[in-house]
Amino acid sequence: MNGPENYSAAERLLLAADEYEAEGDPQTANARRSEATARAILALTASHATAQHPESVAWDQAINQQEHTS
Repeated sequence: MNGPENYSAAERLLLAADEYEAEGDPQTANARRSEATARAILALTASHATAQHPESVAWDQAINQQEHTS
Protein backbone atom coordinates (compact mmCIF):
# COMPACT_ATOMS: atom_id res chain seq x y z
CA MET A 1 0.00 0.00 0.00
CA ASN A 2 1.47 3.36 -0.94
CA GLY A 3 1.16 6.74 0.78
CA PRO A 4 -2.06 7.92 -0.89
CA GLU A 5 -3.66 4.53 -0.32
CA ASN A 6 -2.72 4.63 3.37
CA TYR A 7 -4.17 8.13 3.64
CA SER A 8 -7.46 7.02 2.07
CA ALA A 9 -7.57 3.97 4.31
CA ALA A 10 -7.04 6.16 7.36
CA GLU A 11 -9.98 8.34 6.37
CA ARG A 12 -12.21 5.28 5.89
CA LEU A 13 -11.13 3.84 9.22
CA LEU A 14 -11.95 7.08 11.03
CA LEU A 15 -15.43 7.09 9.52
CA ALA A 16 -15.87 3.46 10.54
CA ALA A 17 -14.71 4.30 14.05
CA ASP A 18 -17.40 6.96 14.33
CA GLU A 19 -20.00 4.42 13.22
CA TYR A 20 -18.82 1.86 15.78
CA GLU A 21 -18.88 4.54 18.47
CA ALA A 22 -22.44 5.51 17.53
CA GLU A 23 -23.46 1.84 17.68
CA GLY A 24 -22.10 1.56 21.21
CA ASP A 25 -18.94 -0.41 20.43
CA PRO A 26 -16.13 1.79 21.78
CA GLN A 27 -13.57 -1.05 21.80
CA THR A 28 -13.85 -1.59 18.04
CA ALA A 29 -14.01 2.18 17.50
CA ASN A 30 -10.72 2.60 19.35
CA ALA A 31 -9.12 -0.23 17.37
CA ARG A 32 -10.15 1.45 14.11
CA ARG A 33 -8.77 4.78 15.33
CA SER A 34 -5.47 3.14 16.24
CA GLU A 35 -5.19 1.57 12.81
CA ALA A 36 -6.13 4.91 11.21
CA THR A 37 -3.33 6.60 13.16
CA ALA A 38 -0.78 4.04 11.98
CA ARG A 39 -1.88 4.42 8.36
CA ALA A 40 -1.79 8.21 8.61
CA ILE A 41 1.77 8.02 9.94
CA LEU A 42 2.72 5.75 7.02
CA ALA A 43 1.17 8.21 4.57
CA LEU A 44 3.00 11.14 6.18
CA THR A 45 6.29 9.24 6.13
CA ALA A 46 5.85 8.39 2.46
CA SER A 47 5.09 12.01 1.63
CA HIS A 48 8.08 13.30 3.57
CA ALA A 49 10.47 10.69 2.16
CA THR A 50 9.37 11.40 -1.39
CA ALA A 51 9.83 15.15 -0.93
CA GLN A 52 13.16 14.92 0.88
CA HIS A 53 14.70 12.06 -1.11
CA PRO A 54 13.14 12.12 -4.60
CA GLU A 55 15.95 10.08 -6.18
CA SER A 56 16.11 7.39 -3.50
CA VAL A 57 15.54 3.93 -4.93
CA ALA A 58 15.26 2.45 -1.44
CA TRP A 59 12.47 4.85 -0.44
CA ASP A 60 10.73 4.33 -3.77
CA GLN A 61 10.79 0.58 -3.20
CA ALA A 62 9.54 0.89 0.37
CA ILE A 63 6.80 3.39 -0.44
CA ASN A 64 5.57 1.84 -3.66
CA GLN A 65 6.43 -1.79 -2.83
CA GLN A 66 8.20 -2.23 -6.13
CA GLU A 67 11.28 -4.21 -6.94
CA HIS A 68 13.88 -2.45 -9.04
CA THR A 69 16.41 -4.30 -11.07
CA SER A 70 19.86 -2.92 -11.78
